[in-house]
Amino acid sequence: MRQTGVVTNWHDDRGFGFIKAENGGPDLFLHARSFSNGVVRPHKGMTVTFEPRTNRDGRLRAEQVVEVGEKWSHAPAARKTSALVLGYVAIVGFAAIMALTIIVWGMPLWVLAIYGGVSLISLLFYRQDKLAAINGTRRVPEEQLHLLGIVGGWPGGVVAQHIFKHKTQKARFARYFWFTVALNVLIFVAIGAVIHYGWLTQLLGTM
Repeated sequence: MRQTGVVTNWHDDRGFGFIKAENGGPDLFLHARSFSNGVVRPHKGMTVTFEPRTNRDGRLRAEQVVEVGEKWSHAPAARKTSALVLGYVAIVGFAAIMALTIIVWGMPLWVLAIYGGVSLISLLFYRQDKLAAINGTRRVPEEQLHLLGIVGGWPGGVVAQHIFKHKTQKARFARYFWFTVALNVLIFVAIGAVIHYGWLTQLLGTM
């Protein structure tokens, strides 16, 4: 049953706070990802409606939170699912492109190792940033996460966003993330073409 309450405490840098229910009782834990629209940033004094839930440790938390005046629906959950599916479709599609460039263009196999290694590093950086957000310690700059994506770590970023449920609420981050994916794929194809057609050798030969 949905209830109404007011955000009484909010730590924007850490992404969580508390709600005081209108009908009384203990304050409920509130996390930024609990907002249904995935865009609104909470603030102290915001009046919201929510569905109370209980964690495994017995602590009350608020879920499916919306600001008063907004219509609640399951559409945001569907968008999250679509984004997740898109991420894994991108990985599968890129794996197919990579296989073709290796078989047809002769792309060196060590490129696979580079992507695997950088993706692992990217996943670990996402994990570090998630823990920092929870503990209130120094965060990993978003620029570093995007740089890792450009140099081949974006598959690890996709997996990390899924398993850590991290960086899935910020539309701005998502836009830059998918830009790094597109840029990396273009760079990969361009390098494959240069290797296959020997353009670099031809260029050096004319100098």
